[in-house]
Amino acid sequence: MKSILAGGLGAIFAMLGACATIGPVFGDGDNQFVACPAYKPAYDVTDEFMRTFNLKDADAWGSTFHFPSVRIASGTVRIINSPADLESSFPALTAQGWDRSAWANRRIVQCDETKAHMLTTFVRYRADGSEMSRFNSLYIVEFKSGRWALTARSSFAP
Repeated sequence: MKSILAGGLGAIFAMLGACATIGPVFGDGDNQFVACPAYKPAYDVTDEFMRTFNLKDADAWGSTFHFPSVRIASGTVRIINSPADLESSFPALTAQGWDRSAWANRRIVQCDETKAHMLTTFVRYRADGSEMSRFNSLYIVEFKSGRWALTARSSFAP
């Protein structure tokens, strides 16, 4: 039993050591990607994503997506085919007391000429400005069909 436990702990420590190496690579924000062609477009798209989401207008918000788009959250994979598929987001959130959202953090972690992977943290706020919740996510922004837009999101949000 002792050797199994030692082996298990060894595996855990090896995993922790592997995770620790991420710090120096990404610890200084995303400055190493500033020269990447997708860097600025990824920030522009996610700025517009948040701005139009807060308008609670599915058509405006939909302009920030490539369709189909994928959302992975709450143990499901959802395929979003059009702005109409986004419409249901607003009533459900509003019923919970949501008024608006904002980025708490964004950071490019991978980038090339046509795609960026961005780690994000977003915050949901009530109308009085109090924080409702915050969630970590991964957003994928790509250049396709002549424009930059969001292709996929994976979050820990419900």
